[in-house]
Order: sequence, then C-alpha cells, then structure tokens
Amino acid sequence: MNYLGEQIEALNSYSKEAICWLAIKLKGRYNAKTKKTGYNCGEKSCVYCNSKQTIRRGIDQLFCDLFSVDEIKDIIKAKPTRLMEIWNDKSSAYFDLGKTDEEFKEQSAKLFVDSGYTGWFLWERKNYLLANLLNQHTCNYCNREYIFVYEKKGKGMVPQFDHWFPKQDFPLLALSFYNLIPSCATCNTIKSTENLNLSDHLHPYIDFDIASSYSFSYLALSATRSKIIFKNNSLFNSKGIDTVTSLNLELIYRGHSDKELQDLIDLRFKYSTNYLNILLEKMFPEIEISKEDRYRLVFGIEIEKDNYHKRIFSKFKNDIINELISIK
Repeated sequence: MNYLGEQIEALNSYSKEAICWLAIKLKGRYNAKTKKTGYNCGEKSCVYCNSKQTIRRGIDQLFCDLFSVDEIKDIIKAKPTRLMEIWNDKSSAYFDLGKTDEEFKEQSAKLFVDSGYTGWFLWERKNYLLANLLNQHTCNYCNREYIFVYEKKGKGMVPQFDHWFPKQDFPLLALSFYNLIPSCATCNTIKSTENLNLSDHLHPYIDFDIASSYSFSYLALSATRSKIIFKNNSLFNSKGIDTVTSLNLELIYRGHSDKELQDLIDLRFKYSTNYLNILLEKMFPEIEISKEDRYRLVFGIEIEKDNYHKRIFSKFKNDIINELISIK
C-alpha cells in the first residue's frame, strides 16, 4: 500500500468541478429572476454554473434541504474522519424528519451514486481527470499492476477508483475526494466487499507510514518452493496486517511465489554467497551510480517509499531483498 498524502492541488482542481456540479443538482442554478436560492460559483469560466444544467429531479426536497452550500463543499473536500461525521449527522437529521435509514440511503444513492458517480464521474470522464491529477503509476493497494492513464479519440485506459467507505453502504460519500482510491480492477473487486474503519485499518490519505506498517516475507515450504507471507511491523497495533488481510493481499500475491519470489531466492542461494551484494554494490564499477539507480537497473524497482508507486513490485522486492541479504 502507498501513502497518497493530502494531494492539495488535485483536491482543489477536482473539488472545483465536483462542488459546482453537486450544488446545482441539489439547489438548482442561480437566476436573479426565477431562482435566487440557486447556486452559482461566480466564475465566468465555470462550465456548470454557466450551462443549462438543472436540479436533479426525483429527489426528496427534505433530503435536498439537509445540505447548505458549505456542507456540499464539506462532502467533497472533507478528510476521512470528517466524512463519517457527515454521514452520521445527515442520516440522523433525515431520521428526525420522520424518514428511515433506508430512505436516506436510497435518496443518497440516486444523487451521489447514480447521477454522481456513474453519470458524472464515469460518463463525463472525471475519472480520467482525477487519475491524471493524482499521477499514481501503480495500484495503490497491491503495487503489482500498473494503472496508466491513456486517452485517445474517446477511448483509453484509466485506473478504477475504490471507495474506501463503500458506496453501497455510504452512498453520500461516493464523490468525496478522500474516499476515492486509485486501484487495479482486482483490488477494487476484492476490497469492495470489505467494510473498513479508521480505528482498525490504515487509510492511504491519512497514514503516512502505511508502507512501513507491514513487510513482505516468505516461508520455505521445501528446498525449491516458498510462499509469500506478511509480517506486522508495529508493536502497538495490528492495523497494518489487519488492512493487508482485509485487502486479501496474500491471495493476490500467491501467484507470484513461484516467479518473482523464487527468482530472488535463487539469486541468493544458487550463486555465490554474496551474489546479491555483488550485484548491488559492485555492478558498473567504472561509473558513479547511486544505490537507487542500481536497484532500478538490476531489479526494475524503486527503493524510496515515496516512489514505490512508480514501479510494480517495489515494496515487495525491497522487503524480500533486504531479508535475503541479511541471511549469513
């Protein structure tokens, strides 16, 4: 897993469009004569506030009235801890109006999932916008698949976006910036069935030491077979390994035990005792080359945590290589 950070520039660019789209769907467009209660951001370049976009029909007015413009902004821009407060506050407020929790989910899904995520985010290709803004090269969860953004003549490739708080359980948060995690299709499918929480699991936008909370290791099954396992690195909590378990990374990596893992083990044990060290320390003796460059040339990976996302298997291979080198 990779730490995404606050991503302020991406947040500001994404939220600028998302807030205007959502505010108009809830409040309608401002018109000095016919809709003074409507919304307008005041920018002449805004494609939504200066378009013919209208309020979303078929939504309960009591539901729409729950949200002020500032609260609409909060839904899009709030940090993960605040997002759950918003969900609890608004669902309770709707319940106080004589509505049920299921009705709150239904109204939220109509606007935020059906019209918002499916209609606006995907159909209007805002997933491409956000993916380019975040500029992550590999799946944020597994780091074993590239998630390139490529677009040409209406076709292309783009990462999937996992909802850390699942949109089927928390549809109000389907467009929230800090709830959208760039991932591969495999991780998105597996993670979608898991209901994570901030007390027991790590969040890519919050936990800066997420890559250090656990490590890859291996268990020898025979002289020629081993399997990838995971170790928790914290003495104080099990959030790292619990998150790995919830994401089912052991299953996802199982198919790589006979290939990537075994190749590294063979380098260590089938050749000279210090073969890995020779590769990393004495290769290219005639030129000055950094440790990072040596790793990239030999193994095709990054060794700095902040750069893990740039090349697949970077954390996995770093952890395994360091473990193998330490064996006497």
